[in-house]
Amino acid sequence: MTQVSILGTGLIGASIGLALHENSKVIDLEIVGHDRERTNQRQAKKIGAVDREESNLANAVRDASLIILAAPILANHRLLEQIAPFVSEGAVVTDTGSTKAATMAIAAEYLPRGVSFVGGHPMAGKTEVGPDHASADLFHDARWVVTAPAAASKAAAKTVLSLVDAVGATPMLMDAEEHDAYVAAISHMPMMAAHAMFGLARRSEAWPELSLLASGGFKSSTRLAGTDPSMAYDIVVTNRDQTLHWMDRLIEELQEMRERIKDNDREELFADIAQSELDYSTYMLGAVGRRDEGADGGADRFDFGSLLIGQAAKDKINEMTQDSDERTRKFELERRLKRDLD
Repeated sequence: MTQVSILGTGLIGASIGLALHENSKVIDLEIVGHDRERTNQRQAKKIGAVDREESNLANAVRDASLIILAAPILANHRLLEQIAPFVSEGAVVTDTGSTKAATMAIAAEYLPRGVSFVGGHPMAGKTEVGPDHASADLFHDARWVVTAPAAASKAAAKTVLSLVDAVGATPMLMDAEEHDAYVAAISHMPMMAAHAMFGLARRSEAWPELSLLASGGFKSSTRLAGTDPSMAYDIVVTNRDQTLHWMDRLIEELQEMRERIKDNDREELFADIAQSELDYSTYMLGAVGRRDEGADGGADRFDFGSLLIGQAAKDKINEMTQDSDERTRKFELERRLKRDLD
């Protein structure tokens, strides 16, 4: 029987265990669960995410063919150092952390020869934590980034790819540094922006009133402020430079929009908002990834969407101008009537 050890039986670790157990194609597998939080470990066993609890870390990994590090990133780094003396030769170690370059470096430093490390990052999750929120279908149709170092064997990479397939995810091979740059843009920077937006409102003297008025828009745009603090902290400190890069770019975007509002540049402001809405709607309809633009394509291609937005901006400005003129005429008429009556 093949042993898979999951170190960290919270939301992600327990969901992996549940997904493996519910896959009828996965047979002769024993899942061993270890967690520093014993309540998580016991709960993972109770819900059927693991077959056996093991509080002793050395015993948890000693006979494992595959070891999955599913704790917060800095905890995973400590685990790599701690398990190194006890991992069996030929074992494969992977992780589920949100940053990859730092973890790959720690793995290369501590794991012995004969043990392969292949990084992983499932692009799925929730703001809730713990095995009580675990789900067997958490990874269904999600992308799972796999970062295999040059030293990793083909067999090790195949093992991790088989894990990704078994839990229902779609693998995406990527370099560690490339991964860290991209997820900083679509995950780490938005998380920091959510913290800043919520903190701005929460620290206001008007927060009692603001909190009563806050509804779906505020809650959805600040949702990531509810990320587990240990996870959020580990992400930022292990991907500092890339997170700062994308935060700087966000500040530049806000500055440009601020200038348009300040200068009352109505046509450009409307065009920006409309273009963003069009692009977002297209994305939500499934337009993701790179597209083959064919022989015609690229920079010279006629952009009908931009033409419509430009015309819509002009129509909006004309409408606003007409409304303003109409209000002026009404005001003048009322003033004259009042003067005649007087």
